[in-house]
Amino acid sequence: MTSTEIIGKYQIESKLSYDTLELKKNGTYEYESRGDSCWMWSDFSGTWELKNDELTLFHNYSYQEETTEYIEKLDKFSRDYVIFEVTDKSGKPLSEFEVKYSISYNKSQIKKTDKNGIIKFDKYDIVSGGNENVGIQIKYLTNGNETSQSTTVNGNSDRIILRINSKPKTIDKKEKYLFSYKNGILKSVDFRYVEEISTYKKL
Repeated sequence: MTSTEIIGKYQIESKLSYDTLELKKNGTYEYESRGDSCWMWSDFSGTWELKNDELTLFHNYSYQEETTEYIEKLDKFSRDYVIFEVTDKSGKPLSEFEVKYSISYNKSQIKKTDKNGIIKFDKYDIVSGGNENVGIQIKYLTNGNETSQSTTVNGNSDRIILRINSKPKTIDKKEKYLFSYKNGILKSVDFRYVEEISTYKKL
């Protein structure tokens, strides 16, 4: 059961957000999440259903597992070198895996892991208060295809564990978000895109 009364576009009543929700006649919706930081903006859509005073938004989507994971650690006593450990997703060491460890264009170290998946890199002199990041460049296979990746880690780290997921899976997610709709007033009840219960006004 759906109601024609609820169909239309709504905007959140918040000083920190400009979110909008459009409920369409064909049973679909579009939500634009517009918080105070543009880095957190997102758009999504799906289908909606109204039963009694409860509005449910259904959101089905897919995403791929991460292919790399970096774990950075500081030991109790710091050293002048960093231990780099490379494993697969299950923790099995990867030998002959090449890693480029660099602080600038002309300052880099390129080494391959030993049979235990270990490399030792000399640490760079990190200027206090300056940029403490060190560049990492790697190449690996993702579902049989070669992939290149560049990232940064903290140059003060004593140990870095890199886990490679060479066969990432596609994850299917089904979520639903709950709102209340009473006397023409729309409120979020269980909705992870807002920090607290929020009211939406019809435009």
